[in-house]
Amino acid sequence: MHLLPSLSVLVTAFMALTSAVALPQSESDLVESRIYGGGGSDKCLREEDANVLRDAYVRMISAWNPVDAKYLTDDFKDTSASINILIGKPLDGSVPTFASKQEFLDHMTVAPDNLPLRVTFSTFNCNYITIIWTATFGVAQKPVRGIAVAGATYNKQKRMWQIKSLDVEWNSMAYLLDIGGSYTLPAQGPPPS
Repeated sequence: MHLLPSLSVLVTAFMALTSAVALPQSESDLVESRIYGGGGSDKCLREEDANVLRDAYVRMISAWNPVDAKYLTDDFKDTSASINILIGKPLDGSVPTFASKQEFLDHMTVAPDNLPLRVTFSTFNCNYITIIWTATFGVAQKPVRGIAVAGATYNKQKRMWQIKSLDVEWNSMAYLLDIGGSYTLPAQGPPPS
């Protein structure tokens, strides 16, 4: 049995199908860059770049070291309703938790999170890295599960990928207990009839 003719038919069918799908120019360039290696590594994250940024994020939150600030763009911002609820900022996303790189760095220098993050899942695409993590710490030792989506961009002058934005959410109630806080659940009414 010869596989070559069958392979030729499959390749022809694939080419016909993919040519029928019209991507906007920028997306098709990114796909071409990703699949064929054209255009260099400044258009889409590669696995090694995504891993470097993921690991930098984990270090920033687990064991702050100012050296890792190089992985943040100058226009970096961080948004988290999970943090905002604890510090009294609006929860609707209208106000970033840290509106600038400097605001984030000031917070991390004075009151670093130092959470023992354990990554349970991560994935990436051209410009985003998604990280699911857990951390058990503090007074209550309740496991906190969170998700972080890091927006990435290539800095041509520094010739490296950097984190442009963070969107982070986690179980705020477990976190509150772990940092020594408390809460009261609302009274539960009778079950619906």
